[in-house]
Amino acid sequence: MGSIIPGCGVPAAWTEIHHVTEYAGGGPTHTDNGVLLCWYHHRFLDRIGWKIRMNNGIPEVKPPPWHDTDQRWRAVTTSPIRLRKLVTRT
Repeated sequence: MGSIIPGCGVPAAWTEIHHVTEYAGGGPTHTDNGVLLCWYHHRFLDRIGWKIRMNNGIPEVKPPPWHDTDQRWRAVTTSPIRLRKLVTRT
């Protein structure tokens, strides 16, 4: 898996780490606060309207309204362990 933005096919080796809670705003430099994004999405995340959050260590994204009118948070993981955590929480 590479960039967590759905439909972005950039492989992990070509991504950058994004602090979900900004480091400058007090966010920790820890794997629980980091996700992989391609260069484009990392630079323009706020401008194009994607939202990212961590939900108990599981990254979730909310696409911009022009991309998805449902505006639901969607878990972005293929990890069997994280998927089990997600299922047991809901």
